[in-house]
Amino acid sequence: MEQAATLDDTAQTRLHLGGFVLDLADGELRRADGQLAGLRRQALAVLLVLGSQAGRVVGKDELMRRVWPGVVVGDDSLAQAIAEIRRVLGDSEHRRVRTVARRGYLLIPDEAAPGPAPDPAPDPVDSAAAPSPASASASASPPARQRIVFAAALLVLAAAIAGFVALGPWRGTAPPAVPLRSLVVLPLDSEADAAEQAWFADALTGDLTRALTVWRTVSVIGRGTAARYKGRSDDPRAVARELGVRYVVHGRVRRDGEQVRLEMNLIDGDTGVAQWAEQYQIERAQLAQSVDDIRGGISRTLLVEIGRSVGQRAARMKPEAVEADDLAMQGTSVMLRAVGPDNFTEALRLFEQALAKDPDSVRGLGGVVNVQAMRAIFRWTDDPEAAVRRAEQAQTRLETLDPTSFAALDGRATLTNWRGDWPGLLKLSEVMIAHFPSDHTSHHHRCSALLRLGRFEESVPSCERALRISPRDSRVPIWHGLIGMNRFMQGRYAEAAERARLTVGGLPHLPFYWLLLAASLERDGQSEEARRVWADFRARHPTFALTQATSMWPATQPDFVAGRDVIVATVRPFDSR
Repeated sequence: MEQAATLDDTAQTRLHLGGFVLDLADGELRRADGQLAGLRRQALAVLLVLGSQAGRVVGKDELMRRVWPGVVVGDDSLAQAIAEIRRVLGDSEHRRVRTVARRGYLLIPDEAAPGPAPDPAPDPVDSAAAPSPASASASASPPARQRIVFAAALLVLAAAIAGFVALGPWRGTAPPAVPLRSLVVLPLDSEADAAEQAWFADALTGDLTRALTVWRTVSVIGRGTAARYKGRSDDPRAVARELGVRYVVHGRVRRDGEQVRLEMNLIDGDTGVAQWAEQYQIERAQLAQSVDDIRGGISRTLLVEIGRSVGQRAARMKPEAVEADDLAMQGTSVMLRAVGPDNFTEALRLFEQALAKDPDSVRGLGGVVNVQAMRAIFRWTDDPEAAVRRAEQAQTRLETLDPTSFAALDGRATLTNWRGDWPGLLKLSEVMIAHFPSDHTSHHHRCSALLRLGRFEESVPSCERALRISPRDSRVPIWHGLIGMNRFMQGRYAEAAERARLTVGGLPHLPFYWLLLAASLERDGQSEEARRVWADFRARHPTFALTQATSMWPATQPDFVAGRDVIVATVRPFDSR
């Protein structure tokens, strides 16, 4: 029996769809266990439009106008989105998402009053395949020398933006095709000498982005993806359409002697109109004296965690601490530029220089932990144990200084990954998601842990979530590779090959994913292509020994171990051909 739509009594913006809940306010589709269902961005946008008019037929023209505004797309794009929605919802009989002949589509939620069923119609979407997210590497600007400290003012700005996001004009309005509580912080422009201040503007952009991720109901695009827009003058509406967000944050930084001027705008991605604008004039020497007032303002806008963290900082940075933070910010910029041994070596040099000037630099300590642990995990050092010892030293100091900071949690998670404590990594990832739900790294750790624990179907949505948050991050190829590993373990070899190909295309220096690609192709019946891939792999990695696969992918869970061993066994004959 079909019905007119009713909303969940506890939250008038929730639709129950079998074992799923569509949250129109937050722009999310979740399973009954609370996990995100893993719809791609445009498919989710289509579902949100249908959900906003549940029980009513929505025409194809309206769907295409709201989901792809200002973009000419064919019917195939909508067909692919509908097909993915049905696949995720398990709606093989088209009872949940109905096709109404010559009119459009109709979403039928649970608990609806009886009504006539729409006329059946042939639907071309059953075989449509949703496209995979594109991957690209994030970029960063070269480092410079000077540094201006105004973290306190940054927090006021974060509070202002977050307050607007939480309490602003979207409350009580009909849901658009993209989540209302979604935004991207574009790289801040520097009005000073570009070579002198660009790296500082980059790091400040990252700090602001991270500050906003504490909001559970706000989707914030990752800073690695946002960095792709550095130095460009794109129309904010085009940026919003491309990234699937409602709001675009953009601003400028200018230094004049000891004064710092920060201008910020929050722009509506639909209209291009600035909904909020503010200017900040900060005196460097007086910043620390305002910490208590700033914390109060942050608390009033519910950014309690950030306010508490800032309150624990010293009243004023000493000159050596300022220089150290300069170096650590430069190291962060280099580290985020690309995933590779050369970048990580250069970033490590900068982080260690920062700690030589200030042993208590939280940014420097966090950088050392991550870079050293990742060098050990990827075998980018001749002495992994020494790298881990240095990471553990830095982590111990970091947790003494600020145990609840993102840097401390992320460092602990990365070291837990190195130790192969997958239940521990899963617990840590859940803590990180609770505190930083819109940070892609939190979901990355969860995806990795669930994969090693043999929970393959649960692992995939976490990496897909990371891809949605930061679709142009330097780690995008790794997330595709983790999804590919999950699909191989499930016997879905064609999908595994598709993901692995994205990984080796983006990060060809990671050897194991070549094994995954060749094995997936071979088991999918594409033997000739598998041999071609293997020849390419051997040309790039002539000394790689298959016995290294076990140490690169350690685990004890039987299903994962069996799948990993199948990969190695499948490619081993290639070396003898």
